[in-house]
Amino acid sequence: MPLEIHRAKGSALAAQTVRASWQRSGAAGLIETQYIRPPVVSRDDILAAKDRNCKLLKYGEPSVENSYEQVAGTCSVVLLADATGTILSSRGDDEFMLGEQGRFFLPGVCWSERVAGTNAIGTCLANRAPISIDMAEHYLIQYRSLCGSAAPVFDSGGRIVGAIAAYSTNTATQLHTLAFIRTVAILIENRMLAREMANEIIISFHPIAEHIGTIKQGIVVFGHNGRLLGLNSAARSILHIDSQEEVTSRFAELFAFDFSLESLVEKVHASGNCQFTALLRDGREVTLVVSIGAASDSASSHQRAVTTQPLSSQSSSRAKREHFLLKDLDLGDPQIQRAILKASMILGSDIPLLIEGESGVGKEVFSAAFHNSGPRNGGPFVAVNCAAIPEGLIESELFGYEEGAFTGAKKKGYPGKILQANRGTLFLDEIGDMPISLQTRLLRVLQERQVTPLGSTHNTPVDVSIVCATHRSMRAEIAAGRFREDLYYRLNGLRIHLPALRERKDIDRLIDFVIETESGGRRIDVAPNIRSALRTHPWPGNIRQLQMVLRTALAILGNGNHLELQHLPDEFLQSEESSDFSIGTARCGDLAHIELEAMRRAVDTAGGNMSEAARTLGISRKTLYRKLKRTPPK
Repeated sequence: MPLEIHRAKGSALAAQTVRASWQRSGAAGLIETQYIRPPVVSRDDILAAKDRNCKLLKYGEPSVENSYEQVAGTCSVVLLADATGTILSSRGDDEFMLGEQGRFFLPGVCWSERVAGTNAIGTCLANRAPISIDMAEHYLIQYRSLCGSAAPVFDSGGRIVGAIAAYSTNTATQLHTLAFIRTVAILIENRMLAREMANEIIISFHPIAEHIGTIKQGIVVFGHNGRLLGLNSAARSILHIDSQEEVTSRFAELFAFDFSLESLVEKVHASGNCQFTALLRDGREVTLVVSIGAASDSASSHQRAVTTQPLSSQSSSRAKREHFLLKDLDLGDPQIQRAILKASMILGSDIPLLIEGESGVGKEVFSAAFHNSGPRNGGPFVAVNCAAIPEGLIESELFGYEEGAFTGAKKKGYPGKILQANRGTLFLDEIGDMPISLQTRLLRVLQERQVTPLGSTHNTPVDVSIVCATHRSMRAEIAAGRFREDLYYRLNGLRIHLPALRERKDIDRLIDFVIETESGGRRIDVAPNIRSALRTHPWPGNIRQLQMVLRTALAILGNGNHLELQHLPDEFLQSEESSDFSIGTARCGDLAHIELEAMRRAVDTAGGNMSEAARTLGISRKTLYRKLKRTPPK
C-alpha cells in the first residue's frame, strides 16, 4: 500500500514525519508482514523499570487514571511510557484490554520504533513531538487495526523522560485525543517542574497576559544565586531555545530589567506585587508573574504565616483543617479517590478548580487540602462564602475599598479578600449565589490579574489560585440568567464532584477520622450499635451533621473512652426512632436543632462553665453565647 495515501486528509508535514519513520523502521530490519508476539516480561523487570522512572511515575501515573476517565467506554487504553518506549503504567477498557491487542499494552512492553516500527509512542519519542498515527500508518500490518496519539514529556533540562499516549480502535476520536494527550503531557511536565523546585524562584511569563496560568505559559526557575535551574517546553518556545539546547543563562540574559533578580525578589517582598512587565532580548514585551518558594527567607515565610489568618476564626476544627493534605482525605471511597486524583493533576498549574456537591460534604476542607498540597501552601488561604455576605457588602468585602469610599468605611480602607489571598488561594464558596452585578468585576479580575478597590483609580496586581464551590447546578443557573456563562467557563478549569455522605463507601473510617480529630487523638472505642446507627442514617446535613453529632457525643462522654448509644444527642436518637429523618423530607431545622442540643449538653457537662464548653465544642465563647442567645457577662 503506497504510504502517500495514508494521510490523504492530513498535513504534508505529518505525512513526511510518517514517511521518515517508515524508512527508519525498514532500516532497523523490520518487515511489514512480520508478526511480533506479545513479550513475556518478568515482574522483576517491571519493578526495575518503575524504580528507574520513579519521578515520572509520581507525577504521571495520576494522569493515566484521570485521562482514562475521559475516554472510558470508547474501547481505548491510556498509558505512560519511559524514554525508551517501555510501558510503565496503563489503564484501559476491558473490551480493549481483554482482546488480542490488549496484551501489547501491559507494563514492560516496549513500543520503540526499533521494536514495533512506526507507532504513536515510538515515533513521538523519535521526533520529540506529539503525533497521531492512524491505522494504516503503522509500519507493521498487525497494528493497523489501531490508532494512537502520543506526546513526549520533558524534564526541566529539555530531556525526554517519557511519553503519555492513548490507543483505540476508533479512528473518529483521534484528532480530539491528540490535543487532549498533548495537554496532559504539558501538565505533567509543568507539575514536575513546579513541585520539584517549589522552594526556588519560579517565573511564569507570556507575551499575552491572559495566557498566564494556562498551559501556554512559559515557566523558568532560578536559584537564589540567579542561576537558571530549569524551564518548561513553552518557555523554550517563547524564548526560541532549541528543545535539545543546553541552557546556562542567568536571569539578566533572558529578561531585560533595569534591576537584578535579587532586586526583583526584594520588590516582591516589600510591596507584595508579583506581576511585572519586561522585555525579552529580542524586544518582545512579556508579562511576568513571580512566585518565591516558601524557603526563600525567614522574613517572607513569617509574612505568609501572618496572612493565613483570614482562614482561621477561633474554631479549633478549622485550625486543624489547615494542616490537611489531599492524601489525608483518602479514606477508601472510590469517588473521593477520583476527586483527589483529578485535583492532584493541576497542583501548581493555576488552573481553576470547581467543586460541586451538596451542602456539608466537605468542599471547604477539600479546597484547603488542595491549597496545602500545592506549591502555594506557604501563602494565604482565604475563604469567602458568597451566600453568607449581604449583597450590599460583598463588593467591598471582595474587592476592598479606599479610605472614605463610602459612609462607614474604615479610616485606612480595607484591602479586600482577593488582595488578602495574594500569592495564595482564594476559595469562593457558594459561587452560584454571587450577585450577577459582581460577576462582571470578578471576570475582569481573573482576566487582567489586578484589582481596583472601591473609591480607587489605582490597579493593584494580584496573583491568586482560584477554587470555587457550589451546591447548585451551574448549568441551570446559567440557563436562568443568574450566572454569566463566560465567567463559568473561566472558573470551570477542572470540575470535581464530592459525593453525599449517604453515598460514601468509607463511612466507618470517616467516623474514626472525625472522632480522632474531635477528640484530639484520644483513643475512643465505638460501640457496634452506634456504628450501625451512623452507617444507616441518611445524613441530610452530610459530614457537617456527622461532625456535630459526634462532637456532641464526645462532649457528653466527657473523660470516658467508650462511646455508647446513649451518648448520641437526643435529636438524633429521636429521628432514628421515628424515621422522619428521610432524605429530602427532613426538616431544614434538624441540623440546627442538633447543633443547639450539642451546645446545651456541653454547657451542662461543663457545669455551666461557658468557657470550658466553648473549648470542648471548638468554637469561641462569644459564638456560644450568640448561638444560645445569651448575653455574655461584661
